[in-house]
Amino acid sequence: MSRSLHALIVEDSEDDALLLVRELRQGGYEPTYARVETREAMRAKLRQKNWDIIFADFTMPRFDAFEALKLLHETDIDLPFIIVSGTIGENRAVTAMKAGAHDYILKGNLKRLVPAVERELREARMRQERRQAEAAIHHLAYTDPVTNLPNRALFREQVQQAVETGQRTGHPVALLLMDLERFREVNNTLGHHRGDHLLQQVGQRLRSALFDTDVVARLGGDEFGILLQRLAATDDVRHVIKKLQNCLEAPFIIDRIPIAVEASVGVSMMPNHADDADTLLQRADIAMYHAKQMATGYAVYAPEYNRHSPERLGLMAELRDAIEGDQLLLHFQPKVEIDTGRIVGTEALVRWQHPNSLALLMPDKFILAAEQTGLIGPLTRWVLIDALSQWQGARHQGIHLLVSVNLSARLLHDPRLPELVENALKTTGAEPEQLMLEITESAIVLDPKRAEETLVALSRMGVSLSIDDFGTGYTSLASIKRLPVNEIKIDKSFIAGILTDEKDAMIVRSVIELGHNLGLTVVAEGVETKEVYDFLASLDCDEAQGYFICRPQACESLTSWFSASPWKIVPTD
Repeated sequence: MSRSLHALIVEDSEDDALLLVRELRQGGYEPTYARVETREAMRAKLRQKNWDIIFADFTMPRFDAFEALKLLHETDIDLPFIIVSGTIGENRAVTAMKAGAHDYILKGNLKRLVPAVERELREARMRQERRQAEAAIHHLAYTDPVTNLPNRALFREQVQQAVETGQRTGHPVALLLMDLERFREVNNTLGHHRGDHLLQQVGQRLRSALFDTDVVARLGGDEFGILLQRLAATDDVRHVIKKLQNCLEAPFIIDRIPIAVEASVGVSMMPNHADDADTLLQRADIAMYHAKQMATGYAVYAPEYNRHSPERLGLMAELRDAIEGDQLLLHFQPKVEIDTGRIVGTEALVRWQHPNSLALLMPDKFILAAEQTGLIGPLTRWVLIDALSQWQGARHQGIHLLVSVNLSARLLHDPRLPELVENALKTTGAEPEQLMLEITESAIVLDPKRAEETLVALSRMGVSLSIDDFGTGYTSLASIKRLPVNEIKIDKSFIAGILTDEKDAMIVRSVIELGHNLGLTVVAEGVETKEVYDFLASLDCDEAQGYFICRPQACESLTSWFSASPWKIVPTD
């Protein structure tokens, strides 16, 4: 059965073009073609039709292959470009390949034509699939899946861009953080599906109340971010807030149920309060909590609000005591090599045994505050030393496992981090090869140059490096190639829907392929069922981590679990 092929032939000889077409037909193609011999004619044909491939003579009276390649690149169309010529020498052929040609074939030896066409069409399809996968990863990484609004990562970038523009033009920029009151009651009473529907409607109303140049984002949970980029004066922000409050007044109808929504809004402004995105976000957050506490509906940041958070200050004082007073503990979750079923490593997860809490406090309750108050360094040092010490002890029992420790965004950009890690290794007597440090994508994106310098220094020490939550911060493939990382961990949000969502499955498949192409180990996080584990095995994913394998637990409990576990320990050296 003949295969259709839309071919653009850059050739001044009709006879040579027909010979090429005949060779394609003999090879099983049914070409539809157009012949051009000038730059203007080629440009016109590229605009008129979607082509599969371009064939070009090397030299013609009014045109040549180099000019044709240049024109193709100017149009930004990715098409296989094969030179078919009787006059090209080896040196010129090499020059043409460097300029972007995919292959060259002599007119006197067209036997290579069909195999070359098949190869280049296949490569073009693969490039297209990679672009689609990258576009899908970009969309998922920068878009909130519930509301289809920008997410926190994209919003932060947009805020920073607006700040830089405002500094050049002299126009003020306002950042609003909006938190919906009692949203948890909606989820608990009506279910998460209706809660998601409410978030969608809120996002639509906020968007409709603002100018096109303004930005509305969902930052997570019941929190929205609003960026006002075209304020004429700082006082104008109060009129916008009133407009937003008015747009939320009418009840939202969810499955015929009227739901009233109230919100607290915190405001920070450039240049009044800060001149960078992170500080603006932090100060808008402080203002929002002040508005909540005072029930004023909204609050514009003021420096004294920082002192009106005794709970936060108290928690930080207690955390300092916890680090020094043995109130912290580590749980470990193993990672399994999918192909062999061997346990190859564990991830250290810090917990806080707060004296006034019956349950262990999870990291999300204190890590952010630790970053803001400078306690993240002492906390990370404690985690490193405790994790390495415990697994040094396990090595005496014949258990040799790599231990992973998470690094915060702020610590990654601290030039003293390599020294902190080196001191932890010396203190415990552990070798660098026993340690892996996990860094989130979003932490790298904050300051790529500084992150690269720090990661290179750590890698030279012999420590392994992993990009955690891959897919949520959109680290470019180009930047990954520059970074000395050993592993990428696919975020559990993609793994959760891998069996039911074709997009998630495509993303996971593409990340695994791209990771392997870069020589990286690929780990799937959040693996909770055998079905998901088996599906990942079919995709050649390297390692898995999640409740299906084992829940996080203390080192002593975990070493006991090893003996009864169906998973195998890596043999000792």
